[in-house]
This record gives sequence, C-alpha cells and structure tokens, in this order.
Amino acid sequence: MFLMERRCNQTKMELWRVKLGYTGKIIVDSEGKSGGLCLFWDSNTDVVLLSYSVGHIDVSIHGTNRCNWRFTGFYGHPEQAQRVNSWTLLRRLAGLSGLSWVCLGDFNEIMSDDEKMGGKKKIGRKFGF
Repeated sequence: MFLMERRCNQTKMELWRVKLGYTGKIIVDSEGKSGGLCLFWDSNTDVVLLSYSVGHIDVSIHGTNRCNWRFTGFYGHPEQAQRVNSWTLLRRLAGLSGLSWVCLGDFNEIMSDDEKMGGKKKIGRKFGF
C-alpha cells in the first residue's frame, strides 16, 4: 500500500502498519506541513529499497510467483517552479532498471483545464516526462 501527503510521523504510521496487518514498511517523513510518503507490504512479498527522497520511494518487488518488478511511488513537487526537478528525477529513475515498472502517485499536474478549479487556465504541455 502506497500513501502520500500523509503529514504523519513515523510513530503514527507504525501504528497504522500494525492496525492494517502489514509486516514491512518504508516511511519518508513530511517536510513541514506537506509531503510524506509511506509504503507498506505483507510478509509474502520481498521488497528491496533502491532509492528514496522526499518525492519518491523506489523499490524492487519479488513476489511468491517469482515475478520480479519495480515500483516507484511518486509525489511531484507542489510548486510549479520546482516541478522540473521532479520530472528530471523521474526520467533518471526510468532508465535505472530493466524490470517491468509501475510508477504511480501524485504528479501535481493537471491533464485538462476541466480538472482545474479557480485560477488562470494553463496553456501548453502538462507533463514534463
């Protein structure tokens, strides 16, 4: 289970891990009032941490069926001016492994102006990847 923007500390997330019945965890604390990432998994799954930052958790997963794959939980920077760094990180991560890759999370991008509530309309490319 991947959680983001949880604004909780290690102690609270450990309580949730136990309550939900997961055995493994990787927690990246929030910075101030925003961010924070957490990945939980059960005992049937072997998870190897490859890298992490305030904006991502990257792991390889080895399941009971010998299916090896890669998972990246991602949180794009909330500030538009800093988002280029998020895309640079994602491009770098994309080239690091030959395993099948699942990347999910909040990219902090709007795909269509129909999704936007208030503020100015954005013109141009929405994803920098």
